[in-house]
Amino acid sequence: MDGRTDSTSTWLGAPLEQLPTPALTLDQATMRRNAERMRERCRALGLRLRPHVKTHKTLPQALALLQQHPLPGTKRWLVWLKLDCGNGRAGVRPADPAALALARAIAEGAPEKVTLVGVYAHCGDTYGCRDVLAVQAIARATATAVLDFVTVLRQAGVPCPQASIGSTPSCSHPVPEMARLTELHPGNYLFYDLQQTLLGSCHPEEVAIRVLTRVIGHYPHRNQLLVDCGWAALSLHGRDQAPTGCAAIEGHPQLRLVGLTQEHGQVEAVDGQLDFGRFPLGSILALIPFHACATAAMHPVYYVHAGGKVVELWHPVRGW
Repeated sequence: MDGRTDSTSTWLGAPLEQLPTPALTLDQATMRRNAERMRERCRALGLRLRPHVKTHKTLPQALALLQQHPLPGTKRWLVWLKLDCGNGRAGVRPADPAALALARAIAEGAPEKVTLVGVYAHCGDTYGCRDVLAVQAIARATATAVLDFVTVLRQAGVPCPQASIGSTPSCSHPVPEMARLTELHPGNYLFYDLQQTLLGSCHPEEVAIRVLTRVIGHYPHRNQLLVDCGWAALSLHGRDQAPTGCAAIEGHPQLRLVGLTQEHGQVEAVDGQLDFGRFPLGSILALIPFHACATAAMHPVYYVHAGGKVVELWHPVRGW
């Protein structure tokens, strides 16, 4: 968490309903339970947990360290070799002879400066699954492929002490084969989101993230509410992937977010006529985003709350 003070600090202690909208809020107790649950999974497997912070990006200490030591000439670089075990995004394929050649080049090219510390695979293909069993099948195959490659390296005389896989779906439902790894590397488990509930990674009550938005317009002629949250505060991820689109509206299954412009959202009744009297101008709706990573990237501050009031302000680190 960034401890800097700015105009947002005036919201510490404020009730959620007073926040300027759209506002990204995080339930502190839910996040703590999610963190402990993932730690316990790793403890049960005898593995180290190395959280991936892409979702929340609130570790300014790491950024400061990087800025202080951008090119540590006297330090040894610890290199992870990324494997593509079916995800199809990045990394070398472990069965490709070039993978062994690259690992050997890393390990032997400049041993006084560079160490091949491990191999890693992101089983992002779990996001195409429709149930937990399918997620676990990919997790099992990915763990096995990584471990088989580590064996190939050791047989070739290339030391590789660490083996890691990551993805929130696979790490939320670990399989016994993972116990042979050295660590797990999930990222979105702290917040979770609508997508993770659809994948079976979590229960709806375990999703910590919401985007608060206010009703700013009634349009009876088109049977719509207008809210002050557009894609600039939510992202368009999930628009064509989930029954609820980019977000679900908490506590109101009869409502659906049907359209987003940059600054506005359009809400309709799923079936029938909107009861405009239930949603007066200025009333707040809580959106459960489809993809927490994309949504979090849209906000300059996260309002962490407990007991209905803001208790912390998290400022994400911008950049890559």
